[in-house]
Amino acid sequence: MGIRLMEISSEHILYTNDLDKAIGVFTDSFGEDIPEVLLKSLLLGTHIVTVDEKDQCWIVVERQDHPQLDSLYPAVLDIPKFVAKKEQELIKHCKNLDRGLDAIINKFRYKDTFRLDISVKAMMKYIYGRDDEFIADVMDEMEYDDDVQQMKALIRITKDFIEKSVKLSKMIARLGKMYDVKTQFVTYDLTNLAQKVQQIARAEFTTYTEGETDVNLIDAYMEASKQIDEVIETGLQPVDIMDNYSAGWLSPSGDYYALNGEIANMLHIQISQALQEQGMIPRFENNDPDNFEINPDAWLEQHGWVKIHDNNVQFSGCLNNKLTPPKKDIHMTDKQKKIIYEYIQICHGGIVRLGWRLEKISAARFQMTDDLMLAKHYFSFD
Repeated sequence: MGIRLMEISSEHILYTNDLDKAIGVFTDSFGEDIPEVLLKSLLLGTHIVTVDEKDQCWIVVERQDHPQLDSLYPAVLDIPKFVAKKEQELIKHCKNLDRGLDAIINKFRYKDTFRLDISVKAMMKYIYGRDDEFIADVMDEMEYDDDVQQMKALIRITKDFIEKSVKLSKMIARLGKMYDVKTQFVTYDLTNLAQKVQQIARAEFTTYTEGETDVNLIDAYMEASKQIDEVIETGLQPVDIMDNYSAGWLSPSGDYYALNGEIANMLHIQISQALQEQGMIPRFENNDPDNFEINPDAWLEQHGWVKIHDNNVQFSGCLNNKLTPPKKDIHMTDKQKKIIYEYIQICHGGIVRLGWRLEKISAARFQMTDDLMLAKHYFSFD
């Protein structure tokens, strides 16, 4: 049992980048009042957990005093070496992805069109109000266009990398403080990637200057991170959407949980994780620890919460049956629509951008559009 505990703790640090879970392995077993010095030694593996089978109790001993047990336990964690290796990997991947995003931006810097071949038959049907075949033709063309597929893959990989790397960077910073190890904390590299992804999403290619740097991005990120940590530490509470937060989640009942910060702060993920920590989102499927751990971001989407960033509104509940069968589709509530309409009218000049396509329509049109049209035309990934 002692070996298993230390294996689990080590895996949380080395593979899932979750220091809180690694710490929780020992605090859950020995209590919250475990001395910090001992906790740090257990995380490193310089102390190990053994079991007295006769008395049925834990015994924590110094590893060096029991060389016969050394090979049975996970290797001692070399924090400086681990931190340096992970940071170098982050920097290397950031540079590779950065070059790929630059290639996309440079490709479209001097042109604002992308040509696709659409059949005349599909175009005529579109003109007469039947757009299914027209949309299918567009999607088919994009599906077999190498440039489109490369861009799609690169942006998806970059977004996934940023999400995982923010979590890893935070853990690296905490380990550095715990064990007095100097860290580089590649905040700027991640911020730069996030800015470019957002720029590409808005098709703002002409405003980009190669080699451009802005130290204010780092300062803004760090300041936002500090404020976010303070808010989350005291517990997230519903806020007034009219205060125009940077990003938030709107519940089916109309409660809005939001934070202010930068793109690289990954606000929606931080909010969903905080709500899970507060018990509003279950930790495991069917609340059974033997089942898989729930992704809080996906849970909110599947349960009808609306993701909002500025005037961009994202909703995936209406895609449940398609993305996560046999879950049933959920549509926005009247309460959510009313709140979004008023928010867009007052805070964003009456123009809302819907779905991953960021399609612009008026707030009034959004409120009048029926659920099926919203699901099929604006929020579908087809």
